Formats: sequence, structure tokens, C-alpha cells
Amino acid sequence: MKLWAKLGISLGIGIVTMVIASTSLVEDLDFRVSDQWLRLKGVERPPSGVVVVAIDEPSYRELKASFDKPWPRAFQARLLQKLKEFGAKRVAFDVLFTGASSDPAADQQLADAFAGIPSAIGVESTIRTIGNQGGGYQVEELDRPYEPFRKVAREALVGLKDVKGVIRHFPQPRSDQERGFPTLSQAAAGLQPGAAGLPGPRDLIHYYGPGRTIPIISFWEVIEDPLPTTKEMIKDAIVFVGLLMRSDTGGAQKDSYQNPFGPPMVFGVEVHATIVANLLEKRWISRPGKGIEIVAQGLLMAGIAFGSLVATPVFLALVTGACVVVWCIASFVLLGQGFFLAGAATVLVFMPLTVLVSALVSYVSARRAEESLRSAFSLYVSPEMVPKLQQEGGALKLGGEKMWLTAIFTDIADFTSITEDMPAERTSEMLNAYFTEVMEVVFKNQGTLLKFIGDAIFAIWGAPIKIQNHAELALQTALAINREVERFNSSQRFPPLKTRIGVHTGPMLVGNLGSVKRFDYTAIGDSVNLASRVEGLNKYFGTSILFTEATRKDAGGFGGAVAIASVRVKGRKEAVLLYTVFDPPLAPHVVEGWNSLYKLFCNADFAGFNRESSGPASSEPRLAKVIELYRNEVSKYSASPPPQGWSGELDFDHK
Repeated sequence: MKLWAKLGISLGIGIVTMVIASTSLVEDLDFRVSDQWLRLKGVERPPSGVVVVAIDEPSYRELKASFDKPWPRAFQARLLQKLKEFGAKRVAFDVLFTGASSDPAADQQLADAFAGIPSAIGVESTIRTIGNQGGGYQVEELDRPYEPFRKVAREALVGLKDVKGVIRHFPQPRSDQERGFPTLSQAAAGLQPGAAGLPGPRDLIHYYGPGRTIPIISFWEVIEDPLPTTKEMIKDAIVFVGLLMRSDTGGAQKDSYQNPFGPPMVFGVEVHATIVANLLEKRWISRPGKGIEIVAQGLLMAGIAFGSLVATPVFLALVTGACVVVWCIASFVLLGQGFFLAGAATVLVFMPLTVLVSALVSYVSARRAEESLRSAFSLYVSPEMVPKLQQEGGALKLGGEKMWLTAIFTDIADFTSITEDMPAERTSEMLNAYFTEVMEVVFKNQGTLLKFIGDAIFAIWGAPIKIQNHAELALQTALAINREVERFNSSQRFPPLKTRIGVHTGPMLVGNLGSVKRFDYTAIGDSVNLASRVEGLNKYFGTSILFTEATRKDAGGFGGAVAIASVRVKGRKEAVLLYTVFDPPLAPHVVEGWNSLYKLFCNADFAGFNRESSGPASSEPRLAKVIELYRNEVSKYSASPPPQGWSGELDFDHK
């Protein structure tokens, strides 16, 4: 795959990641992970100076208040008087004091109490739809406090916006009407709406612990019989007053929420108190803009995607694992420092998924490569050898290796004459049948087919599967091929064929040679050329199999080998000693007679050669042509003696 294609795919994955990262599901996972970090970090001691006075079950019980009626305003008035007496700095009510109550005297007492201490009382905004099924419109309505109260107390918004049951963000005005009011926490902290240095809409509340982490005093304990420690907690403190019930009493739980730390639930009054503590400390969890988070995650995934296309799955897994570890440590540490690091879905889900997909693709590719290897080398070697070849690996890589091998070339004698009048279809049918049976023999003896060259076969032993006795196997194959050709001829399906075989052992460059787009598994080198030349010499000696001294030595002598000639072929200065083998073997006295003749020739005893040439060897038809060749050589040298140092070499400057 080209670089531009890899970059394009990586960019596409990055864009898809950005789209997914903009969804609420991804953000929810970020929050869940940050919640885990909070729990791991543990509960913190909240700053002093913020107290919650809870309207709770003990207060209902001790003050004999009714659960099914609003909390008496006379109690609220008494509370404010006590808080003023104890030196509270400011009081904020997470309570709506809308309209007059059934007790005008209590209303007046409460108004006077509000006037006696800086107080903030709740305003709630509600959206109501007006209209019918055919159409309608929404109207925003403000539930403001009873007018005598708002003249002496500061109005503030008490609404909190939850994210799947958890209050995470600081309350923000949603309309022009709301912008005229501070939030309850801002009013409690003495801040104005829109003041500099306030948390933004994406910043997160810094919780100190689960519900009831902020100091809580029961309502009744303040107005009935306060302890000295209670008075000390209230002195110079910002006091929040609101509902905080331990059990579900009808609508009491409407103002309770899940907490990032887990149970117990946290009530709205505690959330407001926590926000004030954040404002006083100027400590909350800052979060960058949504665009920055999304782009950063997209770039990260694009980088990982590009890595999956250029790196190995193992390396990619290590890099991804390092990214996961670094991100987890960084997000944990930064959260403690007041910074929210997004990317949980990208780092913990998308990146490992990319590694998994990359690994699966690599596995599939490897399987395909194995199948390709099996398919490719099933043309070269027997099916039984392919699994071993797969284990060794690397066979399909471009390049060669110098190895000591044995090569065989076969050729059909007088093939042109045999097929001269034969139709092309018949010729093809004959060759296919011939090659099929011959290659069965080659594969059975662990040979490797390199190519068909017309009616010839080029095969090697010792690569790509290393074989110690490759020379011996090659010679056994040569004999087996001749026997197989005899069976082929006995079927009388086609004209009788005679196969000539040349074998040589030596160094060869073997491997996949060619271009990066197309290459063949083959062997090249002087040893390959010599094997081909040796095969061609069979027609001069009347033999079917010729092999070199190097092959005979590697084969451990190979019983039945008969030295036939020392030849010097075109392109080589040194003579090569050639052997042949017969099936069935020559009679011992014939071998002895031939060896005697050959020795006389090599010793330039031409008179002795002529004298012995009619001996036992001449009675063997398979030696008739070679004896005739030597007789001709003797006649030539009798007229013109060989040069000094000659020891029986025959020169063949043509194939």
C-alpha cells in the first residue's frame, strides 16, 4: 500500500474518531473513568467555613413537624436568629419561599430574620408548554420568593443540571431571565453573575467525597440545644439550609443525586455547598474546549491507525499499551491537580480495538501468506514437504542464498523427431502425462522442481528444505525416472520415449530471483550450467544417466557407478570426471573389461586399447556407443598424438 493511501486511511479513522468522540456515550465513559480515579484517590477533607444545616428526619421528629406539610417558616426564622447569634457569615437557602403562608405572623418573623443577616433565597426557573396537539410554544416562568422576603434577602437560582443523575457541571444561566440572577452558590460566596474567574460551562465540580462529606448539622440541633462545637462550626461560616433526608419520603428524594464517589446519594444543598467551597478555594476541575478534546483524540487515533498500517502488531501493541498506561497515569495525576483529561474511549477502547483489528488482519494476512506459500511451493515440492517449508519460513522473500546442492536436468531424446508429425493437442497430452509421472518420482524423493523447459525438467535437491543426503537422493531419483519412463512406455499410449539425465553437485545461488513484483524460485550458477551440459553429453556416450565426480563423492561412492569419461566442456578449463549407472547393473566381468579399456585410453596406450576393445566390454550393447566414441578418439590421436600432460580428457566445445 502506498504512503498516500495509508495517510488517507489514517485520516479517515481520525475523522470517524472525532465524530464518535463528540457523542454523549463517549463523554459518559470519560466521566465514569474519572469517577474511578476519584474513588482511588480517596476522600479529601473539605475546606472549613462551609456548613450544611439539614432539614432531616431527626429534625422532623424532635420539632414535631409534619412530613406532609411544608417546613414551618417560624422554624426558619428561629434558625436565622440562632445563626446570627452564633456569628454565621452568610446563609443560603436551597428552599423556595413562594407566596404567603397560612401564618402571617410567621411570615413577618421570617422577613425580619432575613433582614438581620445576609441571606440568599431560591429562585427556580421552569419551562411550560402552552398549546395543543396541533401546535404550541414554550414559556419560561420564574418561581420567585414571596415579595416581602426578596426585599430583604438576595434572590438566587437553585436549579442544578444533572448528567445522567450526577451533578457534574457548575450551574449556568439558560435564558436572559436567569442571567439577571446569581446562582445560589455565587450568592452565598458573595459573587456577582458574570464575575471574572468563575468556572466555565465545561468545567467540573470538584467533589471532596461522597454524600455527607461537607459538615452537616441537624436543623433541630441549631435551634433547640446547640453544642459548643456546633457554635464553633457556624461562626464565620457560610451556612446552607436545605432538605437532606436519609430515607425516601415521597418527593424528598427528588433533590437527591448520584455522587461520583458512589453511595450515599448527595442532596442538592450539599452540591451547592460543595460549589461554594470550590469558589472559595478557586479550585475546580478545568476542562478544555470540546473542539480541542475532539481534535486531540482524532489526531491520536490517526497516529495509531497509521502505525497499524506500517508497524508490526507486536510493536503496535507495545506502543498502545504504553499509551494506555501513560494516559491512565496522566489522567489520574492531572485530575488531582484540577485538570480533566478526556480520551478514555479513544485510549481504552478504540486504540486496543485498532490493535486487535491490526492483529486479526496480520493473522489473516499471515494465513493467506501461508496458503500462498503452500500454493506456490506445491508446484515445486511434494505436499508432504510444504508444512516443513512453512515452519522454516522466509522462502517467499526476494533474494538468494549460496548453498551446496545437487541439480538434475532431464531431456527427452529426439523429441523433435518424435513430435514432428504429431498434432499439438496430442503432443501436449503426451508431455503432461510424462511430466506428471516423472514429477511424482521427483517429489517422492524430496526433490524440488524449479521449471519445465520445453520437454526438459530442471530440479534440485537440498533447497528450500535442507537435506544432508541430497546427492544420493538425486541419483536414486535418476534411476527411478528411467524405470518410470519404461512403465510409461509399456502403456503404449504414446510413442516410446527415452529420457537422458545429467546430475551435478556444487555451489549454487538459490532463492527467489526477479523483481519485487514478480519472481521465481530458482537456482543459478556455474554448477547449474554444468549439470545442464552433463545431461547433453548423454547423446555422445549412449548413456541415460551421467553424473559428476562431485556428485559421486557426496553420494558416498554410490554403488554401481561406472567412470565413463573425463570431459572438458565449453566455458570450463578444468576437466570433469563423469560417471554413469546402469539398471540393471553391468555384469562384473563387463565392468572389469570396461575399466581396463578406459584406463588404457587415459594412459594413451592406444595400441592396447585397440587390442582390448573387442574384449568383454564390447559384448554389452549399452557400452557400444561409448566404445565407438573412444575408438574414433584413438584413431584421431594415432594420427596426431595428444598434447603433453594429456590424461584422457575429451573436449566438448558444443552442447
